[in-house]
Amino acid sequence: MKYVSLPQLTNKPVPTVGVGAMLLAEPLRSTGELMPWDDAIGILHHTFEQGITLVDTADIYAPDASHFGYDERLVGEAVRTWKGGRDSIIVVTKIGITLNVGPDGEDLWGRDGSYDYLMRAAEASVDRLGFTPDTILLHRVNREQQPFAKSVENMLAVREAGFAPTIGIGNVHLDECEIAWDVSGGTISGVENERSPRYRDDEDVLRWCVERGVAYFPWSPFGGGDDAANLPTKYPVFAEVAAELSESTGREVTAYQVTLSWLRANGDAVVPIPAVTRTTTANINAASVEVELSADQLARLDASPVGSGSVFPDDED
Repeated sequence: MKYVSLPQLTNKPVPTVGVGAMLLAEPLRSTGELMPWDDAIGILHHTFEQGITLVDTADIYAPDASHFGYDERLVGEAVRTWKGGRDSIIVVTKIGITLNVGPDGEDLWGRDGSYDYLMRAAEASVDRLGFTPDTILLHRVNREQQPFAKSVENMLAVREAGFAPTIGIGNVHLDECEIAWDVSGGTISGVENERSPRYRDDEDVLRWCVERGVAYFPWSPFGGGDDAANLPTKYPVFAEVAAELSESTGREVTAYQVTLSWLRANGDAVVPIPAVTRTTTANINAASVEVELSADQLARLDASPVGSGSVFPDDED
């Protein structure tokens, strides 16, 4: 594994690829059921063993509203029982999206950036994890509730209360990054935005992060769902580059590894967080740090056709 220094985020070495734990809290596509708890713990332990020592979770990652916080509890146990120790892992969690059980048992989604809600949510995250996370991000912005500056002030209160040493933001536009930077006195730890072959909007946010050494976590780096499952055929330029590298290096390089390398080529602050549900996937992701792209290959990937847009196309963001 390769590591970088991102002091805005943490004083720990930051791996150049992390792991997103969301899918461990959702029914598997192959079975329609949740992965057994102990199996999921084992997947995370194996991932950590590969040097992927940054794990991303959120309080809303759960199979349904009645299991709110499932993923944080899972990640918490995996980190606490990891033989390498808590201090060797960087834990990122997120708050600010609400998920409640409706009158007919349905999931009711919302957003809340208020002081009272964020303080309660942060305390609950710490309780579920069983330790203080390395950073807490505001998951999504409620643009109708209050000025964004006030939401940032509320996240700073979360930090001051000791629920996390650093705080960041997610799913934001450039003007919101600048507001958060000003309000926080230049102490934003990270930004988690969508970015993949499928979705490449808000590139100005990525550049903003790289210039300031703010960790940029591209979520759904393979595009999510069918796009991720069929990345080599949906985005053939990535497969073509993978084939070129396989031939030139004498070792198999996949379109997924090319994608991670393409994202990281934007700068040391970029830390993709692909999901892992199998040990082989963790191995492939870890090996991607050895994939180096030429200037010509990067230019071809950058110029390749963009996909169908956001994983959440109906979101008001």
